Amino acid sequence: MNRDAAPFFCYADVMQVTGAAVEEPLTGRAFLARLRREVASHPGVGHSLLGRMAMDPRSREDFRVLGEQHYPLVSVFTRYLELLLLRAPDAEAKCWIAKVLVDEYGERSEGEDHASHYRRFLRSAGVPDGAERTTPIHPAGVEFIEGHLKIVTEEPFLVGLGAVGPGHEWAIPAMFDWVLKGLRAAGFADAQIGYFLLHVEQDKDHGAWLEESLAVFATTREACALIRRGALASLALREQFWWGVADKLHARRMRERTGLIPSTAGSEETQVTLDTLLPRIAPRIEFGPSGLETNRPAR
Repeated sequence: MNRDAAPFFCYADVMQVTGAAVEEPLTGRAFLARLRREVASHPGVGHSLLGRMAMDPRSREDFRVLGEQHYPLVSVFTRYLELLLLRAPDAEAKCWIAKVLVDEYGERSEGEDHASHYRRFLRSAGVPDGAERTTPIHPAGVEFIEGHLKIVTEEPFLVGLGAVGPGHEWAIPAMFDWVLKGLRAAGFADAQIGYFLLHVEQDKDHGAWLEESLAVFATTREACALIRRGALASLALREQFWWGVADKLHARRMRERTGLIPSTAGSEETQVTLDTLLPRIAPRIEFGPSGLETNRPAR
């Protein structure tokens, strides 16, 4: 990966560069409408890897690589919502988050949670059963997961809500529209890519539900700045993740098409897998003299 073109941010860098205040002091629905436009035009949503899906020929093997890198994000997503739910300030906010969680657990996918649904796609892309847990994850994927866990546990609640609402549920339908173009061009049948088809439609509902919660809180400039900060932090991590996927794809293509050894050769030996990452990020509950003290991922 070209570090000059796509700098590798750590979580602290992301929060610093996305913390700028909104230039025009809008609040309420007007603020949310402008934030939707900002999300839609963000390079994390319109990344070149996605935008060229309809032009660059993509093979099933390319989507195997993409799927292996994307699956860890899918399998951990509900944890962000679960942790944020615990910190929601009132019952109304909890209800909107809970509605999204119920869908993620399988309410509208025949009882199959979304990680299980995604594994159907992986099998059709040629990933052997269980291999998704032992595939080396690009550091950008690990940073995405750990960065979001920090956002929903260590940042103010509204920053977390901005990350999982505008940063995820508003962004995913647009990103997956591009991915679906590439999947169909690569010869995947609709029955094999049901996860993506489901999310293009379902996440529109999720985004609308979370917007109702956002509208309750987006009544001051300070609150709007926190929501926007979370959305842009999430999208910065997303842009970095797509560069990581591109890094994996380019390394594979260089080896197979030219016989040359990519500059990243050997790096996978030190990369974590989902099996090694999950214990590292497992939620930890501690009780002290005054009762429950913390509920956040282990570090």
